[in-house]
Amino acid sequence: MVATFEEFGRQERVLGAYGGQIASFEWVFSPRGADGRPVKMFDRETGDVDPKVVAYWHDHYDLAHIVEANWATRGRSLKGRIHVVVGTADTFYLDGAAHKFEAVLNRLGADPHFTYRDNRTHFDLYEENGDRMAMMDEIAEQMYAVARPAAHWKRPEGAPPAILHQ
Repeated sequence: MVATFEEFGRQERVLGAYGGQIASFEWVFSPRGADGRPVKMFDRETGDVDPKVVAYWHDHYDLAHIVEANWATRGRSLKGRIHVVVGTADTFYLDGAAHKFEAVLNRLGADPHFTYRDNRTHFDLYEENGDRMAMMDEIAEQMYAVARPAAHWKRPEGAPPAILHQ
């Protein structure tokens, strides 16, 4: 099923102030109003967008913008260390944003590592051979190899995914 922002907005009018996906984004990313609550990105009744909130999200959370704006001072530390994995059938079309981010990083010479998993969504991105969290183990192993190069990482038999042991 495909849903639009308009449909999410209608659903949130029914669920109330705390009940929806868009509201959860606003609680995380939006500036606070005089009452301490997040300022809404758009009016749920009219659809009118608040450009100040959009600008705030851009300035504080747009990774491509932040990396590009700070590349002169932070680029050396980030080069070759940015890894992104996204599904090509992402439920929220994040693969499009990933391609744009990758283009910015390539232009900066950041040597990024992007993996686009064919036909994977938000819900099956990590799955391999029936193990829903297989990629978590792979990522954990790679991180462990960088953090403790002399140690050997292995998930113990029967342990939940991404539990690290030497």
